[in-house]
Amino acid sequence: MKKLCTILLILMTVNTNAQLLKKIKDKTQQIIEPKNGNEQQTRDGQSKNNSTVSNKTSAKWVPTPDCEKVFTLAKGETFLFDETRIITKSGKMSYAFVVSNRNYEYFLIEDGKRTGSFKEPPVNELQIKSVTEEGGGKDDETIELNPDKKDPVPIQYSKTINNKLYLVFNGKTYGPFDYVARMRVSPDKKKFWAAVIIGGSTDMMAKMGMGNNYLINEAGVKQKEGSNASFPVKLMISSTFSAAALTILDNGAQKAVIISSTGKKQEASINEIYTGNASSTTVADNGDIISIPSQSPTQLMVNGKEEAVFKVPVTSIHRLFIMPDYKKSVYYHGGKLYRGDGSEEALTAVVFPRFVTISNQPTICYFKIHETETADKDVYICKKIL
Repeated sequence: MKKLCTILLILMTVNTNAQLLKKIKDKTQQIIEPKNGNEQQTRDGQSKNNSTVSNKTSAKWVPTPDCEKVFTLAKGETFLFDETRIITKSGKMSYAFVVSNRNYEYFLIEDGKRTGSFKEPPVNELQIKSVTEEGGGKDDETIELNPDKKDPVPIQYSKTINNKLYLVFNGKTYGPFDYVARMRVSPDKKKFWAAVIIGGSTDMMAKMGMGNNYLINEAGVKQKEGSNASFPVKLMISSTFSAAALTILDNGAQKAVIISSTGKKQEASINEIYTGNASSTTVADNGDIISIPSQSPTQLMVNGKEEAVFKVPVTSIHRLFIMPDYKKSVYYHGGKLYRGDGSEEALTAVVFPRFVTISNQPTICYFKIHETETADKDVYICKKIL
């Protein structure tokens, strides 16, 4: 009996070892040859689905002909993705971004030129240059009805003549006006747009900024809207400074309206104005009023009529590229390009995508980082014609 138990114990041990050897063999085979093409092995031998695979094992991005190397990060430097900009000046692309090192120093890289170091990221300088070169002013700010907080721009060009208010621009006099609520000047100092008040229910109210609203410029455009008791809320300028639009709150008619320099008109939501959500409206270079309704943010409205519909809500109008054919307008969100005709296109692993116009062609530009075989990290700027 004791001999029989010994034999059974030996057989069980052999069987256990055989099962262990089989498991080791199967595990080794899985590492060498994955069971199916839907899985990818990581360096430590653990199998993960392609949707969650580690970046270290994913295919390394290789620069394409539409990408240009603009900078190489030094050892220990990091590219700050949020502090970047891409703009066009005189039809040519310009860029800037910020890098930091292990000593917590920051450097501004602008068109290949390096400045710094800075103790803090030079974000304010990026924002100022972007505003100056892309439109001449903060054209998406609401206008405060407060005589003590005047816009500093029209103050530079205002002049009182015989107790009347005028604007003097490039040697020419415009007016008289009772009040200048907002004024923006083009980067080349050759053009301007202004929201002014001429007359009202009383002289005192007009001089305080409430009365008949006008949208004017240096070329003689003079669009009027609103009753004697209305006031301007928001001045918008198109990207080329060729057109402008003005949002007006008409207290007399109890409504809000937007007028453009080309005579286009659209009702505005009073609720959005009071809740500070009026940034979903802009003006195109041809004077069309472009808006995204907060109640239905997948719609693109042009002068109050639907012209395009996107698959996803447009949460930032600044990432919306308006095409002459509005259904071809493009919105970038979550690694995809969405078009106004309902179509979409993948554009993954990009940094700071920005819509610009280069040689009259609508283009999306973005940064990408390429790690070379020597572990250098090269910064590329890429572009894709839409």
